[in-house]
Amino acid sequence: MKKKHGASRWSIIFLCCLLAVPTVAIMMGEYTGALTLKALTPALVTGALLGAAHLVLRPVLRLLSAPLGCLTLGLSGMVTDVGLIYACGHLVKGFAVPGPLYAVLTALLINAICAVAARK
Repeated sequence: MKKKHGASRWSIIFLCCLLAVPTVAIMMGEYTGALTLKALTPALVTGALLGAAHLVLRPVLRLLSAPLGCLTLGLSGMVTDVGLIYACGHLVKGFAVPGPLYAVLTALLINAICAVAARK
């Protein structure tokens, strides 16, 4: 059976990135007050930027690091994802990646949801 890689897959990946950033921030206890849209706006903007980077930059970076990925058994892909999260967090004013655990958990959440959601 042939897999379809259309707009629905792209939208799933984008939504995963969009929602993973605020979800992990809430799970890690970054928001202590009321969860309002105003409080979550920097995390949502970072998630949207990460979704765009995940769709555009990630395939190019994975292709360039393919030889390294063979040597590290795919762990360089996780480093690529964590680097994209740090870069997106750096570009959005009002949002900062608290630490490497946050970035790793966000990357794991995105990859796990995308892997499950992409199966049809």
